[in-house]
Amino acid sequence: MRKMPPVPTWIVAISLVASAAAQTSDSQLERGRKAIEGRTGCFLVDYSFVETDTLKPGYVRDNRVYDVNKEKSIKEWIFAEDISPTRIRLQHVLMGVNLDGKLMEGSLLKHTGEDWEFNTPFLYDYAGQSTWTVTSLKDKPDLWTRRITNLDDGLRYQCAAAWKLTTAYPDWSCSDAAPIPGRETRDMQRKDYNQLDRTSRIIVYDSSWLEREANTKVDDKDGVKTRLVKEVGKTWYVRLPDAECSAAQEFVKPRLAFWTIVRETWDQVLKGDSTFVEVRPEKGKPSRYEQILDLEQEYMKKDLADPKISREAHDAVRKVIEMARAPQ
Repeated sequence: MRKMPPVPTWIVAISLVASAAAQTSDSQLERGRKAIEGRTGCFLVDYSFVETDTLKPGYVRDNRVYDVNKEKSIKEWIFAEDISPTRIRLQHVLMGVNLDGKLMEGSLLKHTGEDWEFNTPFLYDYAGQSTWTVTSLKDKPDLWTRRITNLDDGLRYQCAAAWKLTTAYPDWSCSDAAPIPGRETRDMQRKDYNQLDRTSRIIVYDSSWLEREANTKVDDKDGVKTRLVKEVGKTWYVRLPDAECSAAQEFVKPRLAFWTIVRETWDQVLKGDSTFVEVRPEKGKPSRYEQILDLEQEYMKKDLADPKISREAHDAVRKVIEMARAPQ
């Protein structure tokens, strides 16, 4: 039998590198999915933020501590939707209970959405002034992209990073920019800045998970971005029995089909082919969120399994999105 010649060492080296890269990619996908899915369930949510270091001369640091659970308890029901083998969406549903443990009237709310995707080809970077630009990720493999959406599933911020593979607990850190948070405009009545440069670190423990933030408040005006002050914050998600979020679970049931339509419609819009610029409604006119909420109230009473009604709902949501978007 003829003896085969030895395989050249350079081919062996390439094969070993390719094998190691494939193993890293598989490990990253597996660890990411496990960590993301581990953040589902019923949680007591405790978050606080405070300003630390002044960056602009003359800026007076705000000494107030934003403490959400000071006189109530905030809970969230977080559930996952497997959209594809490499994409998972987490939907947060918020509810408040008073100090007696009773549900606060009107507190049930479809809250933040987290759209996680492995090896997505692009993301939307917040550039300021209600503008998101497309950034290619084709040359940056094995990253998990986290897209945070607002109450109508529109863009807030997006960032791509890998989950650490060597830590005892899954750990993901990333830096990006975002519009001013609702907690600042709604609860703290802040109007002196409009952008938050953010660094988030998520750590997933066995029965809870933590998101730490190190942020900078930025005033973006007339093309000039002025850094005002640094801020630190953290959000603890402490697991509770699922039954403690039963009101939120019931809130989801009649709305889930419509929420899926909203998400699918945004997928058709955010294809990575152009910049997205939001347009604020004219004074006295309803916001995009208010219009989509009106559609939710209308279509949750209809049979969205009917293809005709489903198409009608998709078209209605798409119309609202496009009307609140600057012409391309």
